[in-house]
This record gives sequence, structure tokens and C-alpha cells, in this order.
Amino acid sequence: MKTASFTAKDFFLEDLPRTLFPLTTNKFLVEQGSEELLQFAERLIADNRSFLPQRRVHANKDAIHLRRTVKLDPVAEFYLYHLVYKNRMKFRRPRGDDRVHFGYRFEDGRPVSPSLSYSEFRYAVAEANIYSEEFLYFDISSYFNNIYHHDLHAWFSALKPADSNDVVAFGKFFRELNAGRSLDCLPHGLYPAKMIGNDFLRFIEDSSAIRAKKVLRFMDDIYLFGDRLAPLKADFAEAQRILGLKGLSVNGSKTRTDGMPLTDHADEQISELKKQLLRRRRRLIISHYDLEPSINKGNPPLNEREIKFILSLLQDGNLSEDDAELIMIVMRDNISRIEQHLHLFAKGFPHLAKNFYGLCFDAQNMDGVANIVRDVILSDEYMSEYQLFWFGMMLESYLMDSRYASDIVNSLYKHPSATDITRAKILEIPDHRYGLPEMREGYLREGRSDWLAWSSAVGSRGMDKQARNYLLAYFKNGSDMNDLIAQIIQKS
Repeated sequence: MKTASFTAKDFFLEDLPRTLFPLTTNKFLVEQGSEELLQFAERLIADNRSFLPQRRVHANKDAIHLRRTVKLDPVAEFYLYHLVYKNRMKFRRPRGDDRVHFGYRFEDGRPVSPSLSYSEFRYAVAEANIYSEEFLYFDISSYFNNIYHHDLHAWFSALKPADSNDVVAFGKFFRELNAGRSLDCLPHGLYPAKMIGNDFLRFIEDSSAIRAKKVLRFMDDIYLFGDRLAPLKADFAEAQRILGLKGLSVNGSKTRTDGMPLTDHADEQISELKKQLLRRRRRLIISHYDLEPSINKGNPPLNEREIKFILSLLQDGNLSEDDAELIMIVMRDNISRIEQHLHLFAKGFPHLAKNFYGLCFDAQNMDGVANIVRDVILSDEYMSEYQLFWFGMMLESYLMDSRYASDIVNSLYKHPSATDITRAKILEIPDHRYGLPEMREGYLREGRSDWLAWSSAVGSRGMDKQARNYLLAYFKNGSDMNDLIAQIIQKS
């Protein structure tokens, strides 16, 4: 894709696989009808009609804690990418070398790689530590969930978009997405939302009252460096004061002034072999290997010594979350060597469900993978929405022809913890087996306008055209959104 041709549509489609809940429904509608989606959103703004309040979803932060956010409908999601892309040049680079924020902006016409930028942040932190006597690290407590809508609107207005109508549209969009609630209005996991959240905090490094020799920030991870701790503590007090003006507070449990100021494992505390694997992991993430699990981006294969080290971690019987993530990323081309441990990854690390999806992408024994997924789904009355969703992604991507596909369809759809979003993941699969057409038909005939109806409409795209259009004739009468979706499907 040439830089000159990169568009808001490309921005959306490139980022979608990295998001928390990448529904095929939104992907298909943007691929086939991005212009229609944008025109629909612009009519909502021009006619003073409302964006729909969005569906609450919960992604795992770890094994038991959840991250509360929203899954945006197709119109709202694409409009957010369009609005930020249109104003991308307003997200400025840092002004100097001593006060720098990293990540989440455009350079040379393309979005900066977050993983690459984070690596640059870690390098800058390590370098600053060499030339400074003291440091102070802090982050913001539940940052995205505590940003105030009116502060965001004022920040965007101060950017002075070329089109003044965008300021009105920005305020309307975020107010209506959250049904009028002023807090918790910024969606998690979307690059344009991260651009907004990252740039919003630049008032920290821009503050003349903070006198630290160097200020380094990646989103809400912030380092202050200097030669004496007392002035850094004064800076920290000032940072807390100006954050408080925005209703934000510091996460007290993470504030540090001693030890090594590294944002990951302390390298001197781990073996050389593990360092080598962590560097490999970082390269794979930076090269977007996690988005195309079946393609090796030029990284050399693991050698036998590295594989034996990984197997030793598994045999210890007390696998940490960090080691589980490391293994799932670096062992994708060697999954046959850890097949007997797949149940451990599927069951024990629900917050790594997306990594498990990537790990199994090229498995030779898909029936074995499907059997593990089925067993995990049936073993618990409670499963997180995030894990159910990514099991649905596995089903759609590579388990539909497996021996246990019918069981997985049924158990995911009827699971006690299933939500509209996890069921939508099943309904949007354009397959005629396992009772899926009958599941979809009920929602298409009932005049509903919600995720279950929209995903059913998109899932019907594989039907005979006449039969599909017959069902869509009922569906499109449910709402203007339904009519828009039906038009895009029928023209595709």
C-alpha cells in the first residue's frame, strides 16, 4: 500500500485486527461501504440526529480483572477513524528532546507502530537513567475510564481543526456514544482513541512548572529525571495538581523512585537465553507478526536450545503470565512441540485469549485444538466475554471444518456468559452449516436493530442472492441503520 494512497478506510482496516473485539460485521461494511457509512454519519450531524449509545463490553486485564469499554457500531467506529485521520496533522511531534511523548501519531502518512515506539521509549528511559542521578516514575489510575468529556472537547477545540464543524461533531460524537455520561467516553483499544488519549496528556510535559531535566512519556506512563530527588518530588506534586484539574489521579501503588527505571523485565535479573527470547518476542510484535500468524516475517527459526528452555518453563508447573505470553508468541511455528500444554494456555490465561488465537493459527491438528476449545467452553459456567469472543474468532478463522465445530457453535452461542457481542461473532460467520441460517433468520425477521440483527445480516452474505434479499427486505424496515446495512450487503 503506497503512502500517498493511505486513507481513513485503510487506517481502519489496518488497525482492526489489533483491536479488542474486531467483529467481521464492521470489517465487511467498511470494506464494501465506507462512503455510505461516512455519509450516514455526516447526515446524523447535519440533521442534528443522534449517534447510537454504544454496547458495553469487557476485555480481560488479567486472569480476573476486567477493562470496561464499548464496542462501537459500524457507523460510529468508522466515523471515529475518519475524524481523527482527517485531523491527523494536528497531533504534533514533541517540541524537543528533553520533554518527549512517544507513540500514537502519524509520520510520513502512516500511523506510527505502537510497539516500535514503545521500544524507543524504553531505550530513551534507559539512556536517561545513565545521565541522571535520580528518577521518579508514575502512571494515571484507570486513565481512559476517567477522562472527562468536556475536557476532551476543549482539548480538541484548542487544536483548531481546519474545519470548525469538526469541533461540534467531536463533542456530539463522544457525548452521544456514552448516552450523555461525561466520564468514561473514550473507547479502549482503537488507535484513533489512543491518539486522542496520548495527545490530551501533553499538558504534562508542556508545563513550565515541571522543572525536571528530562520528561519521558508513553501514554500515561511517565518518567521524570533529574540529579536530585527533592526537586523531582516537587515536580510530582505539581503533576498531581494539574492532573487533578482534569479529574485524574495517580496510581499510588505504581509510583517509584528507586530500583531500575525500566518498563519491562529488569534485564540483569534474567538469563541470557531468556533475554534472547524476549528480544525475539519484541521483534515479532513490531513486525506485526501477531496480525498474520501464518507468515514468518524473516525472523530466524527457534533453535533447539531455545525450544528446550521454553519446554523447561512449561514443565516447572508454575507458569507466569509473562512467560505464557512469551511462549504463545515465539512458539507459533513450533506449536507441535507444546501440543500437550495447549489446554493450560486455553484454560489458565483468559486474558491471553487473543495470543492463544494466534498460537493455534497454523496448528496441524485442528481437531485437537477444537477439542480443547470445546472442553474449556463446557467446563465452566462463567467465562469472560473476551475469551468467548476470541474462541469465536478461532471458530471462524480455522475451526469451522473441524470435527467439533458444531459443538463449539452451539456451546458458544448458548453459554451462560454469552453476550450480544459474543453471539454476534457467531452469527456473522457466513456459513450454512450447524444451524447458523436458522439462528440468523429469526433476528432478520423480527424487525430488530441491534448487534444480533446486524451481524445476522452480514452473516447472510453467503446465501443465494434471492433468498438473502428476501430476508433483508424484512430486516431493513427495522431502522435507518438496518436499511444502510442492507443496501451495502445487497450491492456487494
